[in-house]
Amino acid sequence: MSEKFKPFEKIGLCFSGGGYRATFYALGILSYLEQVSYKNRTLLKNVKAISTVSGGTLAGVAYAKAVQEPDYDFNVFFKNFYTTFTPENDKLLESAISKLENDQVWKNNPYKKRSLINAFALTYSEMPLFQGSFENFRKDEIKQLDQVCFNATDFSFGLTYRFQNHGYFGNNPLYKNNQKEVNALRYKVELGDVIASSSCFPVGFEPLVFPDDYFKNHNDVDYKNLKALDHFIDGVGIMDGGIADNQGIGSMMLINDRMKNDLDLIIVNDVGSFKMPPWKPSDTEIEKKSTLKQAINKILEYFTLKPIYWIILLIGILILVLNNMLVFGQEAYSSLYILGGVIAGMGVLLTVFGLVASVIKASTLSRLKLIFKKTVPEPLLDDVLTFQKLDISLVQRMLSERLTSAMSMINDVFLKQMRRLNYDLFYSKDALKNKRITATIYKLNGQKTPYNSGTTFNGEIQPTPSKILKNVCLTASETPTTLWWDKVDLAKNRMETLIACGQFTLCYELMDYILDLKNNDDDLFTKLPEIETLYKSLETDWVAFNKSPLWLVDQIKP
Repeated sequence: MSEKFKPFEKIGLCFSGGGYRATFYALGILSYLEQVSYKNRTLLKNVKAISTVSGGTLAGVAYAKAVQEPDYDFNVFFKNFYTTFTPENDKLLESAISKLENDQVWKNNPYKKRSLINAFALTYSEMPLFQGSFENFRKDEIKQLDQVCFNATDFSFGLTYRFQNHGYFGNNPLYKNNQKEVNALRYKVELGDVIASSSCFPVGFEPLVFPDDYFKNHNDVDYKNLKALDHFIDGVGIMDGGIADNQGIGSMMLINDRMKNDLDLIIVNDVGSFKMPPWKPSDTEIEKKSTLKQAINKILEYFTLKPIYWIILLIGILILVLNNMLVFGQEAYSSLYILGGVIAGMGVLLTVFGLVASVIKASTLSRLKLIFKKTVPEPLLDDVLTFQKLDISLVQRMLSERLTSAMSMINDVFLKQMRRLNYDLFYSKDALKNKRITATIYKLNGQKTPYNSGTTFNGEIQPTPSKILKNVCLTASETPTTLWWDKVDLAKNRMETLIACGQFTLCYELMDYILDLKNNDDDLFTKLPEIETLYKSLETDWVAFNKSPLWLVDQIKP
């Protein structure tokens, strides 16, 4: 091992996406790094870089901001964060929906497009934990942390969009030819918008638009200069960082490169699920009841001028005329005038409806046929046209299977493949040998995964995970990806189990890492006795976690 190797003195943290599951697992990681010390400094004080995604960005932004405050105290930060998000106090979703429905909110913030994600952004910006701008992280003035990166994804190039204080702001194609204009605005971005950008997951939210949704004063010279550029004139769609890299690994590796490979340890904290629910074919039975063509024709029948409409109109007029001619008696009856008028009126309305509907139908069908001919290749035209002869239940099954398989591809296959590629990149880099830890939320839950049998624990770490510790880990790892607490979360005390899971998982992974260092180079422990001291401290905590997994949470919570 290189003599220059100095473990634990410069640490990089990656916090993955995953809603509140990621947020509070990350809070557990931070709190345990504050719990253990190396060379008379807590490991948290040795964290020099962070790269966060989505739910992990909530914890990352709040912590990075807190460290910049002159009266910073971790225990105060932890208690403020904990108190803000306890189920009885958490108003994030409620406040965002209330803002979305309130007309006055959007009159007061006309620069923002009215959308749910912008409602969340405004809510974040009002919370003391997240108030302020990226000004907090100016690279020449930042405290303790050297580099911060909060990850999103752009919808112009499909690349990671980095809100970071070193290097380019955004991504390389958007930044390299527009550095002056982008840099003029980078520190004016609100932290609430940064969090919203990073946690804006597809389907659940709409994209934010940069710079339009980010700056109040659209008359500002710097804003106008940026909007005048080709890439920004129509705005750039920004969404969840997990689309491109849900662990923030790529950004951390770039950070390490900028620091000339100076990070001693990179800890990837990942709550991404290994599970992929198997796709199942539709069980719709094919019943020969009605073809698609028949169903469409039945609907289109209503959009035409029917003889019945004329008959109703003529009956109404006939009643009026005959009543006026005293056919029904010696005098004209008012009731018959009313009846005739109502019937005639209905006939007129139905006739007008039929005429208008016929025109609209003809125009729509003409346009559809034109589009159809333009978009469907001629060799396939006859095959596609035969779909109108298919039974509705068959069409339903075909559409269902296409939709479910597409959603499975987007939500599972694609994201999990991205996850594998990022880890392959992380673990294939020789320069990071002996400098990396991956702390996954499900590591200690005792369940079998595609990666292990559920019992592949390091035999040198004693005791082996207890039943109660594995149960707490399982409860934490099964937390859904949401930004709110439901009744099940409350019943299972998921907030505290997530924090505890982050704490005892990191404790275990640090022990495993130190044992690996020892197996690679026994002489390192002779040269650095502080590592042995750290290990003994970890060992003491590990025994306590196995007896009572929430002991540290109980000790530091309000």
